[in-house]
Amino acid sequence: MCIHVIKSKGVMVITFSLIFGVFVGAIVILTFVVPAFLAVKRNEKGPAPRKISLGVLGLLVINWLLFLTGSYALLPTNIAELIFIPVWLVLCVAGVIVAAYEFKNNKGFAIPVAGLTTISFLFSVLASGISKM
Repeated sequence: MCIHVIKSKGVMVITFSLIFGVFVGAIVILTFVVPAFLAVKRNEKGPAPRKISLGVLGLLVINWLLFLTGSYALLPTNIAELIFIPVWLVLCVAGVIVAAYEFKNNKGFAIPVAGLTTISFLFSVLASGISKM
């Protein structure tokens, strides 16, 4: 991700990449800090997350690992273009449903899932916008 601060005639212009990076950074920090405070505030152990919630979280993590390791590049170009954005969006919708469903049951699990889902959604929108250029 490129972060640019352009100085033009004494005025600093903050580009979209910088705003996007700060927003994603804030989500990442809050994703890990808020559950820690919830765990300290509430000492009793809550109910375990449901199996479907663990499955959706696992799929989100696997999707990120496949992307970061370049596994999508191994697929033929026409197949990768057809499945890349829809897979991200379907997992984002599933993540939103799981986060909303688990928020009543286990907030310490729901908040990181919501954070990862939000970052995935922002990334899929960014990737979709870049692919249409």
